[in-house]
Amino acid sequence: MTSTITESTVFVMATKTFINNKEWVCQYVPCYIESQTAENVSIKPFNKTGIFVVSLLEFNALFVYLERDSLYVYVDSYPSGRILISEFQVKKISLNKLIKHFSDNSVFVSLIKKVEQDSYGGKGSQKCVNMLEYNAYITSTNSTSFKLERIGDPIFNRTARHTVPILDTFSREEFEASPSFPAPIGIRNADFALPTEQNELLLELLTQLFNCVGSPVCPPIIASELGLIITTETHMCKWCCEKISLANLDQTYCSKIHSINLCHCDPEVGTKKGNVYWGHCSCNREQGGYSEEERINQLIKLVKSNPLYIEHVLLELLT
Repeated sequence: MTSTITESTVFVMATKTFINNKEWVCQYVPCYIESQTAENVSIKPFNKTGIFVVSLLEFNALFVYLERDSLYVYVDSYPSGRILISEFQVKKISLNKLIKHFSDNSVFVSLIKKVEQDSYGGKGSQKCVNMLEYNAYITSTNSTSFKLERIGDPIFNRTARHTVPILDTFSREEFEASPSFPAPIGIRNADFALPTEQNELLLELLTQLFNCVGSPVCPPIIASELGLIITTETHMCKWCCEKISLANLDQTYCSKIHSINLCHCDPEVGTKKGNVYWGHCSCNREQGGYSEEERINQLIKLVKSNPLYIEHVLLELLT
């Protein structure tokens, strides 16, 4: 559900993560007030699709008001300290028609769903507490045992990529000092992307998929609706410069043959448009956790220490 935001719409944020209607409402995520009565306030969090109703007592205890103008809502927990108000009404691109059209091709559907999952969902953390664990902690008269177990993790277990980004320098001590502890409070910084960026990435990765050798044909009407501009059999793995083929595709986890995977030019930049592409799984393993730039600099050092390779490298670059 998405309501119209007007010039008089009021924005707020929760000061701690809490549970409402069996869902997490995350601290420091901006929300706008949908409606208000003498007893309840209905809010729409930035990172949720639904409306949440909180009692006026709970609202007064947990929420603070945010400043806004005609373009932005100002919230320090987000990059640049502000978010375009228009981002609150950006909708996910639906791939239902595409998935239904290729329902007989389970492998290709799994690739489409992989695009959808990586475009819209953070990677998550297996150490994130579930709601039962959280409720047990906050109702316990002795929380020492929980702390000895290092309960919880600041990272949500897969949530919207426009949830609060947490810097890599954020420490365990800071998490334990958080008013939300041990509830999760955000996503990895590298996973963060605004709704418009998520949609752009989805379309880029879908286009690459249909540009692979052996890719099934995307129905023109669906391609037009999505805005895909397809140039068949042109997509290459950036690491080996070979065209990606979907023929005899094996998507077994960590397969030793040339299965495909979503690869990052620079893992530190994260899953953003221009930084992610369909490449070979084996090539991705060769790159490891390094960026392309880091690997190139390593190669330069290797060539410098082995002069016999210089002529060979120069010839390869010129051909």
